[in-house]
Amino acid sequence: MTTDVAFVSSFLGAFILTIILTPLVKKVALKGGAYVDPVKNRDERHIHTQIIPRLGGVAIFLSFLAISLIHLGISGRLIGVLIGASLILIVGVWDDLRGLTALQKLFWQIVAAVIVVASGIGIDFITNPLGGVIQLDTPRILLVTVNGNPYGISVWGDLLTIFWIVAMINTLNFLDGLDGLATGVTGIGALVVFGISLASGGPELATALLAIILAGAALGFLPYNFYPARIFLGDSGSMFLGFMIGVVSIIGSAKIATALLVLGFPILDLGWVVIRRLIQRKSPFVADRGHLHHRLLDAGLKQWQAVLLIYFICIVFGLASLFLQGSRGELIALVLLAGTMLLFTFGLVIIMASKKRGKNGESPTVYYLERFFAERHEKKKSKAKSG
Repeated sequence: MTTDVAFVSSFLGAFILTIILTPLVKKVALKGGAYVDPVKNRDERHIHTQIIPRLGGVAIFLSFLAISLIHLGISGRLIGVLIGASLILIVGVWDDLRGLTALQKLFWQIVAAVIVVASGIGIDFITNPLGGVIQLDTPRILLVTVNGNPYGISVWGDLLTIFWIVAMINTLNFLDGLDGLATGVTGIGALVVFGISLASGGPELATALLAIILAGAALGFLPYNFYPARIFLGDSGSMFLGFMIGVVSIIGSAKIATALLVLGFPILDLGWVVIRRLIQRKSPFVADRGHLHHRLLDAGLKQWQAVLLIYFICIVFGLASLFLQGSRGELIALVLLAGTMLLFTFGLVIIMASKKRGKNGESPTVYYLERFFAERHEKKKSKAKSG
């Protein structure tokens, strides 16, 4: 089988298999009680009015697993990835069915990331924007020697790998707040990683194959998950997708910079939300309506419009990562991303503020300015009388 045929057949196989499996998973979820009931489960973040099953991630995982084993075979690194992914799926399913605390989920996320590191996948270096690379493979701590081969951990590289995978899991988990949002963003991110890995050639072709399978599995679920959703990803799906995006972005030459660009808005949104919750002395793990996608709804966008807007942003920065390969280009793109996020947030605040009116219907700016000058005038009058 030629490489091109393998890529096409992998994508279509994962896409079609997910389409076939999703209705079956939907029936199982409804029978097993894994669904969102807007009447029983009142939550300000829920914007649906009917019962919708969860566990959509099971269909994506089974499709990804089957096609990966068919096209990639068995290898130590792939087995490590699949074991970690299976653990994440099991934890997500348990959370969808019975519920887990945030700390319990965090513990198992770390365990899954450690399994990936133990399989030999990790971040050995990061690109220095000013030139060259920063090595992370030293110092190493020797753990055991098997048949004369030393096995140990790279302190900085392995810790960064674990942090990165856990961060990606939670980024996608937090992003899964609107119909089709996390699913579509994963598909976009996986396609970008595929493009960069394909351009690199050589050993990166295996990474390209893994990424295109992930893209096919995610996009095959999108027809059921886009607005109005007929089934949700659930924690089983959002955590699995985050885990896989985190893994494929460090296996290939794309590295972290690509994921930072494609998922830049969700990552920055996650960071700001966590900081805001800490400042307000709230748990960073307690969900609320403070995310960017919820702000877009509050600003007047419909759900599908907000999702398509975030898709567009991810595509633009994904293309930037494709055409600006190299440390300097990626630095420029990251700076542009940060600037765009600031301008976007500022504009969003203005739009939201304009929707809130003063007593006489004027904008809040005019209302508060009038109050300010009126109070100053009253103070001057009272001083003049007392004098």
